[in-house]
Amino acid sequence: MTMTFTDSETTTPTPEHHDRPVSKYGPTMKMVVLVFGVLLLQLGFILSYVAAFHQPTPREIEIAVIAARGLPAGMDQQIADRLNAIEGRPLDARVVMDTAQARQLLRDREIQGAFVVDPTGTDILVTASAGGSSISSALETVFTQVENERGHQFTVRDEIPVGVHDNRGLSGFYLAVGWVVGGYLLAAAIGLFIGAPRTLRQAGAHAAVLFGYSVLSGALGALITTYVLGTFSGHWFPLWLLGTGVVFGTAMFTLGLRAAVGIVAVPLAIAVFVILGNPSAGGAFGSNVIPSFYATIGRWITPGAGTEGIRSILYFDHVGLGQPALALTLYSLIGLGLLFGSTARRDRKSESSTPRSDLVSNGAS
Repeated sequence: MTMTFTDSETTTPTPEHHDRPVSKYGPTMKMVVLVFGVLLLQLGFILSYVAAFHQPTPREIEIAVIAARGLPAGMDQQIADRLNAIEGRPLDARVVMDTAQARQLLRDREIQGAFVVDPTGTDILVTASAGGSSISSALETVFTQVENERGHQFTVRDEIPVGVHDNRGLSGFYLAVGWVVGGYLLAAAIGLFIGAPRTLRQAGAHAAVLFGYSVLSGALGALITTYVLGTFSGHWFPLWLLGTGVVFGTAMFTLGLRAAVGIVAVPLAIAVFVILGNPSAGGAFGSNVIPSFYATIGRWITPGAGTEGIRSILYFDHVGLGQPALALTLYSLIGLGLLFGSTARRDRKSESSTPRSDLVSNGAS
């Protein structure tokens, strides 16, 4: 049987052609766009990191004031009012009944420090460096000035310290960043070397690969930090679950962007997760000492969600873990929606653009 091909069959653009819009530009234009694109990302990186960390300033650090026995009634409220009146409002002070209540509030993450006023003249500043070592340092700086003005002395007691192998709480930050980097690098590599999926079945396969990778990388990252290095001993399983969520949320969002907007998704992912996400995560800097813009967005980007989740697991008995879990779930769902929605639209468009003669000949064959 002799097969004949119509002109429409030989001239119909292939899906690969449509998936590479940059192919219509010449080498010179591609190079110009590439150079300026990378330059823009580089300058954004410098601007974002320096803006976040060049001048850490305490801002409304929540602290409890407790009056020890022997002080006149109302003295605790007077001191709290004086602390709240400090120029620049570095503290947000309130009165609590006793140190037991203050400790519970610290563990519930409702306050970040406590100040015990003692009639003997030696007051106590209670901190929780596990919530951010820079916040503890900022409290010591503020109260050094306050106590000098009052003519009093104070001692510092770290109620919830960071682990002995977790210098300034940075190990959790680097673990979260490692998970994030793996997530967006794999998704970017799939998008660049394999391309966007053209059928829903391919989209499902890509999502399954990302999920399997997320489970594996989450487990191995937790294994390294718990059993190999001994940094977070005793927390392997919850860290594994968190790491799986961090990697999958990051990777799925990146892959969904790739399916929706093409190769420009790669610099967009770098802008979101690296340029904005890493500095806003804080690392050793808590949200109350970095600019309010970064403090606001940090908890809703995967590096910050991962860092905060690790702190909650390690030091605060999972208190505060709900918000990071919500953020990671949203990234995963948005990414899945973009991936399958864009794939379905591309699939329908491909079918509608297929010439009817092709369908007839395929049916006859």
